[in-house]
Amino acid sequence: MRSVFGISNGLMAAIRLAAAAGLLAVAAGNAQAGEALPADLQACASIFDPVGMPSGTDGADEHEYTFQNGSAPPVPNPPFLYRCHLGGFALRFNGVTKVPDWVAEDIVPEEVGSGAERSDDFFVDKTLPEGYSALLSHYKHSGYDRGHQAPAGDFSARQDLMDETFVLSNMGPQVGACFNQGIWRELETAIRNLLPTRPRLIVFTGPIFSGALKTVDDVKAERQAKAAKVARPPTASATNAPQSPTTGQPAAPASSAAGQPVPPAFSAAGQATSPASPTTGEKPAETPAASTGSVAIPTAFFKIVYAVEEQRAMAFRFKNEARCKTSYAADEFRTTIDAIEEDTGFDFLPALSGRRQIVLEKQVSPFWTW
Repeated sequence: MRSVFGISNGLMAAIRLAAAAGLLAVAAGNAQAGEALPADLQACASIFDPVGMPSGTDGADEHEYTFQNGSAPPVPNPPFLYRCHLGGFALRFNGVTKVPDWVAEDIVPEEVGSGAERSDDFFVDKTLPEGYSALLSHYKHSGYDRGHQAPAGDFSARQDLMDETFVLSNMGPQVGACFNQGIWRELETAIRNLLPTRPRLIVFTGPIFSGALKTVDDVKAERQAKAAKVARPPTASATNAPQSPTTGQPAAPASSAAGQPVPPAFSAAGQATSPASPTTGEKPAETPAASTGSVAIPTAFFKIVYAVEEQRAMAFRFKNEARCKTSYAADEFRTTIDAIEEDTGFDFLPALSGRRQIVLEKQVSPFWTW
């Protein structure tokens, strides 16, 4: 079966390999802005050909982020970086949240099948400048899963791409039981199951942040404070300490280090330079100097699924919480693309005509009826 662009699905894997090697010089345009793809995404041009690259700004661009203690995080320059991974998936990585703003992937039958083995070998993208990347130590003892945005299972017939999905810049902190290991995984499987009848899918995945940023370090500090309180019963002086007007409990000292989020830190100048080359697949050892700050915990996650030949789309929004005994297909999880754009600040599918965008983005799509 041939795609609307006259490229057989059988050629897709070869095209991606050529792109990753720097041999594909096609620049997919951002139709809305009339601009070519950034240099770091050129090798992933085929992903964006049908729909364009998401455009817009987020909290890092506008310096709108705040932490729970009211402080504003330092914003690196640039606030975000683009990366293409072996031509199979692309992302925009946020230097403040240490989570990708969005991840784009092109799913075709030839790359979803058998042959590749899941390694679970998570690693840091060494092309990211110092201070940008999350670390394995951030997630350790946080209680959150390293949640894939581009799933490993979407490339189960290509070992190199499956291995590449374990890069930490493709992760976001997700509640594990009954979410990442439950309805979120079920949704990923359901999308792959569309391929026999829908031969090419463009999928965008990413986080949604609401309110002040909470980080995994905040969670660890809260647990440590709680454990210390249990281990050390209140003393007489603590009993006579000033009480909170809302809880009636002794108020924590304002200078308590355990209750303060740890904001990301960058160089004194706030500068960071980024090499233009894509990842090489090498997995460097993690060092303490590889990152500063912590990883922000998303309030929710979204997925936008676009069937290229059918020119139909569906959008999903899941709160980052355990939902046991709940189906991913429940009506509450379906939303509009317009709503996701409002939540994230990004414009998706900009290469489609204005008329087509109105049709696709303003309505909740019936479930897999297209």
